[in-house]
Amino acid sequence: MKIFISISKTESASLQIEEFEKCNHFFVFDPLNDSEEVIENPFYTELGDPGIQTAYFIIELGIDVLITKKISKSTKRFLKSAKVKIFNSNADDIFEAIRLFKENELLVIEKH
Repeated sequence: MKIFISISKTESASLQIEEFEKCNHFFVFDPLNDSEEVIENPFYTELGDPGIQTAYFIIELGIDVLITKKISKSTKRFLKSAKVKIFNSNADDIFEAIRLFKENELLVIEKH
């Protein structure tokens, strides 16, 4: 399982959750082996709405779960069609969001 968290900064002391379409990096966490990495969003600087391109990129990387602050309806539909579970977190700290996910305390963003 791969959990992607949309983030805006890459310094370990300030990994904060960001809106999906505004994130320039992803924190990737695998709870099966507690591995973690930060990857760059190559579509962050695209003109227009980079959401669908970014969604396709992370689907290709094997995403199972996305944790984000906010996501557009079109991107949400695209990810849900690929069976990605999307969770909302208002926590600023990614490790708090991971803890809440493990404890089933994050809300699933429903399809609209």
